[in-house]
Amino acid sequence: MFDKKILNAYSIIIGLFFFISGVGKVFDTAAFSDLIYLYGLGYFMLLSPLIAVTELLLGLFLILLVNPKRYSFFSSVILICFTICFAYAHFVNGINDCGCFGTLQHSNIPPIFSFIRNFILLGMLLIVWIKYPKEDNATTKWKTNLVLLVICPLIFISGFTFRMPLFLKNNSEKHKFQNQNIRNTELSQYIKTSSDSTYLIFCFSYACPHCWNSIENLRQFKTSNTVDTVVGIATGEVSDKLYFVQKFRPNFSIKDLPLDTMSKLVDVFPTAFYIKHDTIKVIIQSVLPSPITFSKYDLLNSK
Repeated sequence: MFDKKILNAYSIIIGLFFFISGVGKVFDTAAFSDLIYLYGLGYFMLLSPLIAVTELLLGLFLILLVNPKRYSFFSSVILICFTICFAYAHFVNGINDCGCFGTLQHSNIPPIFSFIRNFILLGMLLIVWIKYPKEDNATTKWKTNLVLLVICPLIFISGFTFRMPLFLKNNSEKHKFQNQNIRNTELSQYIKTSSDSTYLIFCFSYACPHCWNSIENLRQFKTSNTVDTVVGIATGEVSDKLYFVQKFRPNFSIKDLPLDTMSKLVDVFPTAFYIKHDTIKVIIQSVLPSPITFSKYDLLNSK
């Protein structure tokens, strides 16, 4: 029923899924680690780089058809573990993000589709494992060299992004609102400012781990009177908002916007705008620093 060409096609398709999934996690291992914590599996946070690299290796082996019978079995075990963990996170802790593609996934996929996709992939893996003919364990030299060439830099990146996202912007001068009067920007639709007051506008997504990591510092901007007013502008699903409010209990007002409207304001989550004398003085396109760090570098005294 399944000739070798079909089994090879299954192996390559599943390998591409694993490889793309691993790359998405490698580019922002810290966010994947945060997601593991939100799953309720905090003890496994330190394993996030290892998990990402394992996915990459399995994906490469399956794409290159390196002993598909063996690696389809290992991939099946991994996928079953992932599915059980996501089921626990969804049904026990209300998490809807399966985290499969890390930073490469921008759409909110309903959990039911994540489960259906995993069951389909698992079925394909089991077919490859059961039906694929046994082969010798020898691997051609060019395949070994290709795996090493790809995996070595990605291992380094996974360690680097465990502490800092790879593509997180931090150059405020590139933003179109820099040094603009707020009345000349789209932000004026969501906040009315006074020239004798200071403001911090925090644009974020309810489902963004880097945004979550900024919330405690954002609270401090208000409680320490570092700025006069803190305003949040957020986007996300209703379920993500409910989870956010339940876990973080924000002490600042939040204005909800659809994603297409938010994209006119920012292209990175989170992004914070510091406003003084009705002018946008500082733009932070990354995890928000504490008020102490913010003041230390004289950002509040920008003229």
